[in-house]
Amino acid sequence: MFLRSHKTIQIIKIILHVIFIAVITVNLLIRAFFSLPDYWLFFLTSGAVENFACALIAYVLYYFVFQLNGNWKKIGFSILFITMLLLLASLKDYRIHDGVTFEETFEYFTSFLGQSVLCYLFVYTVNRFEFLGRYQKLERELNQAKEQLLRNQLHPHFLFNAFNSLYSLSLKNDPETSDYILKLSGMMRYLTDETHLNKVPLHREIDFIEKYIAIEKIRFGEDARIKLSVEDSDNDEKWIEPFLLITLVENAFKHGFYTNIKDAFVKIDVNIGNKELLCTVENSLFTRQHFQESNREGKGLENLKKRLELLYPKSSSIKISNTPNTYTTRLKIMLNNEVI
Repeated sequence: MFLRSHKTIQIIKIILHVIFIAVITVNLLIRAFFSLPDYWLFFLTSGAVENFACALIAYVLYYFVFQLNGNWKKIGFSILFITMLLLLASLKDYRIHDGVTFEETFEYFTSFLGQSVLCYLFVYTVNRFEFLGRYQKLERELNQAKEQLLRNQLHPHFLFNAFNSLYSLSLKNDPETSDYILKLSGMMRYLTDETHLNKVPLHREIDFIEKYIAIEKIRFGEDARIKLSVEDSDNDEKWIEPFLLITLVENAFKHGFYTNIKDAFVKIDVNIGNKELLCTVENSLFTRQHFQESNREGKGLENLKKRLELLYPKSSSIKISNTPNTYTTRLKIMLNNEVI
């Protein structure tokens, strides 16, 4: 992505420089054709020569003089260019007024100096396009670093819950412990293999959630009211940044699912269609004891919102609604087939 934008900037720079130099050169050649050799003084003091000299000074200053290490060299070249402009101003004053006066020469000199400054500003502005591209790259890399940090913050919380569940099963010598370890191993592989990728196939992200729910069913029992529904009406593969959806699922289990309450439930609906992903997670709500109180919109949802701002600033939304008995989060993301 950056390589394409950088190449485009380079092409634009070249085109602008070529057009600018071509206009000045063609104007100079036309003036030379109609003036030389009979009117050489008129040619030397013509506007075409003035423009050419000012543009030449600007390019030499930007690409050569200001790249020199010594200040005295820069000062020396600057004095040389000022002298050139003074000579041009004197010649023009001599041709127009048949003599050289300080007032007229100085007026022409300041005009030439202003043209040189304008030409230099043009060259400077065109070359700033490259730095604009670099700034955009740095900004993009910073956002990626922020997103990676927020993504990594999801892992410890999930792992703590998973290992606690494994510990509980091992104490009971549960025969499902080996199955739990196998599924957890598959999830760990996904965590380690995909954490460095910008995007992963959507079906792998959903597979990760299916493994998570399977583990929770081992933990809470097959009779637990945990339901996952996935509907995909698009045939082509979709891509998504990893570990986005799991935050909503984790949040539902962490804050809204209590095995000691009969009516506790978690319902997850994933709908994919028209290049749009809609993930709805609903869970039961019950009155908590004072020792169970916690901020529902904690680090998980807060990090998810920050990641969405970085990854899908204009193509995503997350809405939270609740009733006395239910808590619902709806995440909508516009998807595409592009892998960055």
